[in-house]
Amino acid sequence: MIPSYKFLSNFGIIIIALFTLSCETVTLPIADTTPPQAVLIYPVDGISVAGDISVLARATDNEKVDSVQFYINQKWVGTDNSGNKDDIFHFEWKTGEYTEDEFHFVSIIAYDMVQNAYASFPIRIKADNHDNEPPTAFLLNPFSGQYVSGIVNITVEASDNDSIQYVSYYVNNVLQGYVLEPPYIFPWNTLLYLDDHYSIYVLVRDMSNNLTTVPPVNVIIDNNQQNDVTPPTGSIVSPPAGLTVSGSVDIIVSASDNRAMDEVAFSIDGNYIISDGEVPYHYSWDTTLEEEDIEHTISVVLIDLAGNESPLNPISVFVDNDPAGDITPPIVLITNPVAGQDLTGTVSIEVLAEDDTGMDRVEFFINGDSVHTDTSDAFNYIWDTETVTDDMDHIIAVVGFDLEGNATLAPPIAVYVDNFDNIAPTGQIQNPVAGQTVTGTITIEISATDNIGVEQVNLSIDGIPRDTLTTFPYTYEWDTTSETDDEDHVISIIVSDSSDNISYVPPVSVFVNNIIDDITPPVASISNPLSGQTVSDTVSFTVQAVDDFGVNNVEFFIDGESIGTDYTDPYQIDWDTTPLENESQHTLSAYVTDDAGHTTIAQPILVTISN
Repeated sequence: MIPSYKFLSNFGIIIIALFTLSCETVTLPIADTTPPQAVLIYPVDGISVAGDISVLARATDNEKVDSVQFYINQKWVGTDNSGNKDDIFHFEWKTGEYTEDEFHFVSIIAYDMVQNAYASFPIRIKADNHDNEPPTAFLLNPFSGQYVSGIVNITVEASDNDSIQYVSYYVNNVLQGYVLEPPYIFPWNTLLYLDDHYSIYVLVRDMSNNLTTVPPVNVIIDNNQQNDVTPPTGSIVSPPAGLTVSGSVDIIVSASDNRAMDEVAFSIDGNYIISDGEVPYHYSWDTTLEEEDIEHTISVVLIDLAGNESPLNPISVFVDNDPAGDITPPIVLITNPVAGQDLTGTVSIEVLAEDDTGMDRVEFFINGDSVHTDTSDAFNYIWDTETVTDDMDHIIAVVGFDLEGNATLAPPIAVYVDNFDNIAPTGQIQNPVAGQTVTGTITIEISATDNIGVEQVNLSIDGIPRDTLTTFPYTYEWDTTSETDDEDHVISIIVSDSSDNISYVPPVSVFVNNIIDDITPPVASISNPLSGQTVSDTVSFTVQAVDDFGVNNVEFFIDGESIGTDYTDPYQIDWDTTPLENESQHTLSAYVTDDAGHTTIAQPILVTISN
């Protein structure tokens, strides 16, 4: 039997032990129920992609992200569990295996280590592996209904997702030409057409042979010309009439027309031989095929584009391919001027003439007319170029005769006489372009060139003179706020050179819109931090904001209190979280205001402080 005092002692020890154990704190583990946060960062919603691309996602968790699953069109396509130090997960998407030219939905599901999950909203991405997108293009000049004259620059603005192959130009469905590189400008000579209505359109083809037809514009040619009833004019410049010829002889003709030449028809002894449609008009005549030791008649008919014909006075030459006695003709060459040279004033035509028996004389011809005979050894002629028509090619020919009467026609040359500057300058309004909408103060930029020199550029707006520009660059600062708003305004210029030649440059019409009719609020979202994220230290509070006319400012709020405003993109502010209590949660929001005063509240997010 246990003594009573021992029993009481043991019982007390048990009581004390139980009391001691009951005072210790027992901590049970808290289950992780916070899902991760994730967002697709590439590609962005709505874009087109091709080939193999990397789909990138950023995922974070209060503990650790386990993996991110990628879905296309709600079908699992891959999993990445190797997020790098930047919490970036990726998947290689072979877009060529998906339906072309259709949008496909890309989404992700992020899992943490205890399988809490977060599913993103899907984004739309278009698969575009084959270029079947036609180029975009429109006619800048001329505009429909415009009166045109002289040389008109048909100007096309064209762009493509790849590149342009060429732009082809049509007038009344007749191909005029191609332009392969920008600027796509084709000079159209309206002087070759009758005054009438004409339709202009262009075709733009890209490197994949996608084709865009720019709708036609109708213009009216007004060169103040009636139907062409004026025949062309000209002369047989070589050989001279009465010359004794042998072997192969070049028959050279000078021809011009008030509009444009078509061709020159050559005949020998009344028999049609050939027609030549290119300058210089000539025919190489083999005299060995003709009857010997008699005269033969060369006749020529000039024909212009309107079909007007002009027969020239025929000439006769003597064919002698088997002369007796001295049969060696002299050597005759024109040494000055040279073919193609531009001439002004008085020019010395100089000739080299040599013969084994001696020279008798050299005869000089201008456009087929004998103008001088020189019997001295100098063999030259002082020619006053002001006695012939200006701004034209003229043919110089010489014939050398030796003492036995053998003659040689030196190769004739064509020279251009330009004594008076009557070439008008050229110009173009380079900025703004026709049809552009303009606001505020813009710079009107003008290009102007001349063969001698530009004197001035007169600028008018809506027919009212605004400025006279005399120095390069030719620019004018135009304050559009002083013009009537929401209307078209016409910019026109006149370019003058130092010889008082003027050029009326095709005007451009622009639309002035200084009062913005903005009824659409901006679009905004908080891009950093992510909703549910745990943050510490200083956080870059960032907002993505866009507007169709322009974002004015973004105001940042923490728990409903403003902490600052940013007026420039990227819209962000540094938020110091260190004064805040750990494990506390805070609401981040932002107000985005556009230039018209419309305000959008970005979707608020909740973050937790952990410093």
